[in-house]
Amino acid sequence: MKRKNAKLVCFFLSLLLAMGIPISALAAWENLFTDVKSGDWFYDAVEYVNTEGLFNGTAPDKFSPEVAMSRGMFVTVLGKAAGIDTAAYSGSQFTDVPSDAYYAPYVSWAAQLEVVNGTSPTTFSPNSSITREQMATMLYKYAKAAGCDTSLDPSKLLSFPDYAAISDYAQQPMAWAVTHGVLAGSDGKLLPLGTATRAQTAQIFYNARQILASQTETPGQEKIWVVDVPGHYETVERLEMVEVIDKEEVGHWEELTRSHTIYICNTCEYEADTLEEIHKHLVESIVWTDQGATGCGGWHRGLSEPEPTGEMQWIVDVPAESHYELQIVKEEVWAEEVGHWEYR
Repeated sequence: MKRKNAKLVCFFLSLLLAMGIPISALAAWENLFTDVKSGDWFYDAVEYVNTEGLFNGTAPDKFSPEVAMSRGMFVTVLGKAAGIDTAAYSGSQFTDVPSDAYYAPYVSWAAQLEVVNGTSPTTFSPNSSITREQMATMLYKYAKAAGCDTSLDPSKLLSFPDYAAISDYAQQPMAWAVTHGVLAGSDGKLLPLGTATRAQTAQIFYNARQILASQTETPGQEKIWVVDVPGHYETVERLEMVEVIDKEEVGHWEELTRSHTIYICNTCEYEADTLEEIHKHLVESIVWTDQGATGCGGWHRGLSEPEPTGEMQWIVDVPAESHYELQIVKEEVWAEEVGHWEYR
């Protein structure tokens, strides 16, 4: 009985792994946050971001769901979601991002990936509250870099009365976020310039979890093509119906000749190459007498004597005899190289 139960457990675990469900997902989340209750609208989102290591609390027992989300905090969460190696990113183009700040490597990564541009050429404003359209823009740019689905339907924005308040740079990102349910609005409005709380940000990452999981690229890493089998010629065999000659044809070469149209006098058989020439002949042949005019009275078309062209033509005297049979035919074909992409 114990062996049977063990087999069932192994089968169940194997099924979960095949479905891409981590074993850790079976364990219940231990909620240490006293300000996150099971009935809260953001409970599942906080569980997700905390379980995935995207968010920590503001204290061991506090999540602070109503605290405003800063730009530095958001880029940090995005970088954690991307799974970046913080040791690979140091220094910053922004003067207001200290090198020892917790968000410094994440800001450096996002800037290199062009997910963020800063609030000016030299400042990032990491402690400023992030707006909803800024969040959508950063997520959209990351999704593009990661090869995620970035399809969008701009008409989706028209269902919100404040769609005209969206900044020009955020039109596509907001349309993408609404299209895929990343942003659902608040009280029927998009509030693109409104700030977001930690709970709202957690919900946005929770909403985007599936589309971000569909990434096909690893942003920020160099992609190198590694050749496994170089391109080469190889001999292939195939069956082909082949004509087999049993008896060669017999023939000879003859020089081609060519004739052209001529105009022949009906009376004297004078030959002219052109109509003008034959008409001139007919006129000149007229003789006037007391009885009237006499002369050649008309013409007809004919062909000149054949003239050699200098071209030779093969004349078949006895046709060849042949039959068809299946044969193995060998040929050299080019086999394309085989390889794979690696990130370095």
